[in-house]
Amino acid sequence: MNGFDGALTMLGLLIAGLVSMQTIDPRIVVSTTLIAAVASSVAMCVSGFSGAYMAESAERDRELDEMRVSTTSARTVAKYADASKTTILVVAAVDGLSPLIVSLLIMFPLFLVPVGLLGHSAAFAIAILICLALLFLLGVFLGHVSRSSIWKGGVMTLFAGLATALLILLVSMFTGIGFY
Repeated sequence: MNGFDGALTMLGLLIAGLVSMQTIDPRIVVSTTLIAAVASSVAMCVSGFSGAYMAESAERDRELDEMRVSTTSARTVAKYADASKTTILVVAAVDGLSPLIVSLLIMFPLFLVPVGLLGHSAAFAIAILICLALLFLLGVFLGHVSRSSIWKGGVMTLFAGLATALLILLVSMFTGIGFY
């Protein structure tokens, strides 16, 4: 789910960048969009890792306390405690790294603009397509994990992305932001 959050956040930044390019030098828009994307990605990484670490630690500590009360085998409790430490770190790492990786994948085309490999508009368009494709694939994955329709999952997450983009565009049009 943190990957989904990362994708929608990057989509918001990309739509804001596209709107901003109507009135601001595209070089400035690309650089500020990249700075915002990297900063947001790092913040989501730290938030995802620390939040998952604290939540998983609390849950595993509670389970260990319950095991100590109900089990006489100290060996069983010790094995579970060791396994819990690894589980906590893995879950926290996945929760932290997923939005960072998804965000960097989406924003990769914008990193190619300063080195002259892509134009401003093309980079934004490709990044948006990557974002929508990743949203669809995240939905397919969720559909697979939940053993429901992978197509329905893909379409639902893609729709969430398209709805997000549309809402951002509507807000910018009605407020006049970026349209002068």
